[in-house]
Amino acid sequence: MKEGNYMKTLLIILLILFSKVSYSNDYFNALELFNKRKITESVELFKNVAKDEKNPKRSDAMYNLAIIFDNGFGISADKTRALFYYEAASELSNMYAQYNLGWKYFNGENVNKDVIKAFQLYKAASDYGHPQAMYNLAHMYYSGVGTVKNLKLAYKMFLNAKISGIDESNYFIEKITQELTPQELIVLTEEFASLIEEKIPLPVALDDDEKSN
Repeated sequence: MKEGNYMKTLLIILLILFSKVSYSNDYFNALELFNKRKITESVELFKNVAKDEKNPKRSDAMYNLAIIFDNGFGISADKTRALFYYEAASELSNMYAQYNLGWKYFNGENVNKDVIKAFQLYKAASDYGHPQAMYNLAHMYYSGVGTVKNLKLAYKMFLNAKISGIDESNYFIEKITQELTPQELIVLTEEFASLIEEKIPLPVALDDDEKSN
């Protein structure tokens, strides 16, 4: 399974607008401090936000703390503390934390490998629109790792991932079309036509003679 580009993603600091909501002030101040390489001060503010149950940026603060501790950005890496914040942010439906945590469980990084747990986390992240989670989830449906093999759901999730910009999905979309009968493929293309909405071309069903060429 592709590791993806998200495990080493920096903090959510680009293309972000400063909110006027008073609860969010500490969060954006923490981002500003991080950009100025004042990591210790930044971490303390992120912790304040993470503790504040009323703060709308709480899960983002937890995720950023997880990234800082996981990668040792400006401080000593602390994988145990990173895992704590990944778990906490995941419980608050932060899709980035869910994806990273799913990756850890799938690969057994600092946790006991658990592909079923990885599947559940990828599923949660994909439901919130995380493209790489969609791709990884599709691959698990395709291979039957962590779940029951299901080419129909794999096909759907690879299409979703492709629409979301994961070009690697093309290979598996084409591969699945070769593994299905023309009749099965027709049913799938009809079922998912509304999903595509002409955003990407659907594979053409091949007859048995064409498949052998």
